[in-house]
Amino acid sequence: MNRMEVGLRLPIIPDVELIAAKAVEVVSRGLGMSDTQIESATVATVEACLNAVEHGNRDGFEVRLGQASDEDGSWLVIEVEDHGEGFDPEAVPRSNPARVQGCTSKRGWGLTLIRELMDGVEVRSRPGLTIVRMRKRIGGEP
Repeated sequence: MNRMEVGLRLPIIPDVELIAAKAVEVVSRGLGMSDTQIESATVATVEACLNAVEHGNRDGFEVRLGQASDEDGSWLVIEVEDHGEGFDPEAVPRSNPARVQGCTSKRGWGLTLIRELMDGVEVRSRPGLTIVRMRKRIGGEP
């Protein structure tokens, strides 16, 4: 399998998350991922980028894509990095908003959606730096 790595430095402009989503789609196809896997990865990337646009600083953000392998298999790895105020990832709700009775807000559920769509999510955040690292298994799914 060919090793792929892509890095994007994106400005804060309307619809910038679609650039990252297209890159994820192209890399995912190159890695042989299924349409379902690609859709999950692109939606998760869009959510992470929207969070970076909303909560990062005005200087833009970075998206890095690559392939990694370990004893559990091969993975598409996506990182979204911004340089905003940071946040406490443990304070973000972990349940689906549709499952929370009486919840009518569509805000604040991006990280929850990312966690549901991806096979692994790590968030490191402090003032001046937030990195959302997402993994999606390559193969093993229709």
